[in-house]
Amino acid sequence: MAKKSSKRGGADRRRFPRKATVVKVRLEASSSRGMIFEASLPSRDVSIGGVFLESEFFVKLGSELEVRFELPGVDEPVHVKGAVIREQRGRGDDQRSGFAIEFTNFYEDAEQALATYFLAPEVNRFVQAYRRRGRHRRIRNDEKRMVDLVVAWELDQLAQGRGRIIA
Repeated sequence: MAKKSSKRGGADRRRFPRKATVVKVRLEASSSRGMIFEASLPSRDVSIGGVFLESEFFVKLGSELEVRFELPGVDEPVHVKGAVIREQRGRGDDQRSGFAIEFTNFYEDAEQALATYFLAPEVNRFVQAYRRRGRHRRIRNDEKRMVDLVVAWELDQLAQGRGRIIA
């Protein structure tokens, strides 16, 4: 889990790295009396745990929203519930206005879709190297082949200083 410095000088509390991604994000807020508002805004960046949206209007901190969007290269749409946790009011030409939403509940396969967006390129590179080694041909049972692949992935991550063997 990456920790980064924030602009305020303290440690960033993000659990997941973010990736500059511009997609159209649909927001809905409703109450027991019906729809409060609906909007579509562009994202600035996305992580597995949240999204930052560019906007000239702001939503009250703590507001809960239904959030829907699609990521490039990922088949499953993302549908989550989130809470507004931060706003940024732009000053000058180099800083944009917007607000951050932390995901609080994942619907359907939303968490898998987000993880796929971040991990698929690295996993694909690993699987191609694994297949070149020819090990996958020696295991006939699909379940054992998948276990072998995951174990090989973990060993690779450990060799790169990013993984750990669970005891």
